[in-house]
Amino acid sequence: MIKISIITPSYNQGKFIEETIKSILSQEGRFFIEYIIMDGGSKDNSVDVIKKYERLLKEGKWEIKCLGIDYFWVSEKDKGQVDAIEKGFARAKGEIGAWLNSDDVYHDSKVLQRVADEFSSDPELKMVTGDGNFIDRGGCEFGLHEVERLDFTELIYLDYHILQPATFVRKEIYKSERIERSYNYCFDAEYFIRLINKGYKFRKIKSLLASFRIYPEIKTLSGQEKSYSEFLGIIKKYGNKPYHIYLISVFYKYWSMVLKNKYPKVRLIQLSAYALRICAYKLILGKVR
Repeated sequence: MIKISIITPSYNQGKFIEETIKSILSQEGRFFIEYIIMDGGSKDNSVDVIKKYERLLKEGKWEIKCLGIDYFWVSEKDKGQVDAIEKGFARAKGEIGAWLNSDDVYHDSKVLQRVADEFSSDPELKMVTGDGNFIDRGGCEFGLHEVERLDFTELIYLDYHILQPATFVRKEIYKSERIERSYNYCFDAEYFIRLINKGYKFRKIKSLLASFRIYPEIKTLSGQEKSYSEFLGIIKKYGNKPYHIYLISVFYKYWSMVLKNKYPKVRLIQLSAYALRICAYKLILGKVR
């Protein structure tokens, strides 16, 4: 039977990590789980929460609904999120791997079974990704992340829309394709775009797999300007249309100025900027497909 390795990088996420742990340990199906928590030396109650579930598993007080769970954790200083994930993958032994951040959760208890079924149906399949929900600080759903398909050109030039916590890869991929440590905000985008660009077979499934938590302190929001700068670097790295790259650079430059409060957040200007990006994409659409 298949073993699925899930890595959770964490630092001072005691208020959320219990929900993350429970969403993994409650998975049901015909597979084994290898759960690896890489805590960066948290100063809050994170370790207490982690130890709680280690104890429940050892004492048989947690109902295991899959074929078995290997639970491992470490709490030590690391070099950041990518370092923690890479250390986790270095230890992982499962045929399928993924990372679930310590403030995100799987959508329901059947997620890993659906993923295992997809990989089992096609030995050549290297990556599976699905849809998900947006949840707030309290765990309430407030939006849907739903994508009909993945297209490399769209990911690069129009709208990056792979949902990281809803994405899984085979063992040989996470062992050979390392996450790029030079990125701090967009390392997941660069990683998945790289896999697709290299021709690894992937599948987008129409299924809710994960819930992505959004609140002001997350890197996605608190570091938007740096995130835009990193993604522009990804576009330049994998894109091959100089004119379009220039127009996107203008878009990101404008948006960075908005974030710095150096440019007014006028709705008409915002819509014009997005329209520019879409029109630029349309100009190259017929040439790249």
